[in-house]
Amino acid sequence: MRWMSVNNAMTKDVICVKVSGSVKDAWLTLMEADISGAPVLDDSGALVGILSMTDIFRQIMERFDKARSLRQATSSGEDSSAMDKEEVRELSLVIRAIAESTVGSILPKDQKVITLSPEDSLERALHLIAEHNINRLPVVHSNQVVGIVTRQDIIWLVAGRPGPGQEGNQPTH
Repeated sequence: MRWMSVNNAMTKDVICVKVSGSVKDAWLTLMEADISGAPVLDDSGALVGILSMTDIFRQIMERFDKARSLRQATSSGEDSSAMDKEEVRELSLVIRAIAESTVGSILPKDQKVITLSPEDSLERALHLIAEHNINRLPVVHSNQVVGIVTRQDIIWLVAGRPGPGQEGNQPTH
């Protein structure tokens, strides 16, 4: 595996989302493709980030926690049934607000996009995945995303069979 190139392990049919697109559309794209994340492209097709389901859920929880804290600070000791209903209402509002946001607005501000080239070794991909505790690495050539390598792609390769993202199968990212 040390001398195997990323090109042999990557999923070539990459599902990407637009930085200017809505979170709702990106979320539906990820769910429909049964993947947990995707590269984010600007309008020129350049890679600007990676969006994961965790990013979406984190944004929902951060906003919900703020709303909950505000409600608790201003609560007059309502009964628990009314508080439960209010909490469900707040969660619905938060999910709607996030869904209506743009993908770019919820990308982590400190996100460092780590990429590979098709010629990089699979060993390098493994090292980067482990070192940075990430699940996917976009493969870029001439500033364009040409593939993606995920932890799961590498597991399939080590197991000695093509992964779902190869040979026309479903993507794994």
